[in-house]
Amino acid sequence: MTAPDSPADAAELLDGRYRLETIVGQGGYARVHRATDTSLGRQVAVKIFTVEAADERDRRRRESETRLLAGLSHESLVTLFDASLETDPSYLVMEFVDGPTLRTAIADGPLPPRKAARLAIELSEALQVIHAAGVVHRDIKPSNVLLRPARTEFGEDRAMLADFGIASLVDSTRLTGTGTLVGTAAYLSPEQARGDRAGAASDVYSLGLLLLEALTSERAFAQQTPHEALAARIARTPEIPPHLPADWRALLSAMTALDPSHRPDAAAVTRAARRIESEDAALSPAAPSRVARSTELTGATAVLDPGATAVLDPRTRVLEPAADAPARSTPPRRLWWALGVLVVVVAIAVTVGILLSTAASSPTDPAFPPLPDPLGSHFRDLWSAL
Repeated sequence: MTAPDSPADAAELLDGRYRLETIVGQGGYARVHRATDTSLGRQVAVKIFTVEAADERDRRRRESETRLLAGLSHESLVTLFDASLETDPSYLVMEFVDGPTLRTAIADGPLPPRKAARLAIELSEALQVIHAAGVVHRDIKPSNVLLRPARTEFGEDRAMLADFGIASLVDSTRLTGTGTLVGTAAYLSPEQARGDRAGAASDVYSLGLLLLEALTSERAFAQQTPHEALAARIARTPEIPPHLPADWRALLSAMTALDPSHRPDAAAVTRAARRIESEDAALSPAAPSRVARSTELTGATAVLDPGATAVLDPRTRVLEPAADAPARSTPPRRLWWALGVLVVVVAIAVTVGILLSTAASSPTDPAFPPLPDPLGSHFRDLWSAL
């Protein structure tokens, strides 16, 4: 049968089961419809190939995508429900994600670092799954990342990697001709830009460019033409703004290294993103502060929550109060009396000593000039009487 091309034809069922509705995406060789599975009564996404397989290589690519999607399972990978590759038209039936693409989300501005870390965790986990299966996605870009809305009251959006239309089996014969570029030019790795074989490290590089764009809302290598962008990424690494946190700069620099062997694998990206997320959560203003920091050039005192453990700056000095220090006692009253008496005694002794010393040093009989008698005798008798 022929797939309906307009809403007027929506009443016609694809293979007697799928009612096609609006077109939610379109690429070079397929378009994606929102549809209803009338057998199970659920919303699905139906990917209809608009171009028939031109040769054996093209047919193998479609079969590869089908096997890939059917064999992979992860919360950040779109689930395949059904497939028909022998009919006209051939199609795939997949989980319908009722949410925007990452391209739409970052058009409104950059993501907060913590949300970008969650995005990195979810997408790198998805890459771990497909790389472990020997598969390279080769077309990681914002428009291929769907954001599924939270399903619970306190849940969060979930990033989901979609469109494995150009994915290839790493260990199989290449499905594209020598030197043929497969993927979107803006997110290709240097080795893909040179026409070399893509590997798992190529997906990590593309994810690095995607995360850089999510954090800045600006595309790396934003030259005017695809050829300029391809030439730039072969010669240099993307510019990472200095205002980004240091952990992010280190991770993005590693992911976008020119040499594929210098890039972390998907598991290492997940671990690094988890550390960034946890550190950002610890420093979030919404969380109760349990960190005491010294205030430069001030004598400010850090006040901690009751029971909080202080993690201090090395320069901070903490003076512990003395435990059970005895109270300073007052000297007994009788001691004061004793001291008073001692002072009085000492004062009396000093006074007496001074008087005695003065008396001892005074002459008993003062010397008078001699007088003639009888006046002299009369004066001596008078002085003796005194």
